[in-house]
Amino acid sequence: MKILRLRLGVRVPNEGARRLAQWIMREPVGTLDKLLRKIGMGQIDMERMMAGELTPAAFVGHQIFAFTRSAVTINDWYRPAVGGWFDVVGAEPLRRAA
Repeated sequence: MKILRLRLGVRVPNEGARRLAQWIMREPVGTLDKLLRKIGMGQIDMERMMAGELTPAAFVGHQIFAFTRSAVTINDWYRPAVGGWFDVVGAEPLRRAA
């Protein structure tokens, strides 16, 4: 069984990458491979996304949102990182639409 790993750069490019890295660390081994198969993405493209070189298209962003059970939202990929790779991701309060 091949175990996929992500290479994380020194700088966290955005909140989506940070939240996805945190989520993957909490999940069982093999979850990253399942995610990549589900969204139809290769490891190189995922690493580019985690480096901030590309952002997920709407479909891929939604697939990540669903697969992570809303731990990583589509908007997270467009927000600056709130902390470092290993800083704890805090729960955000739910917002009500006006």
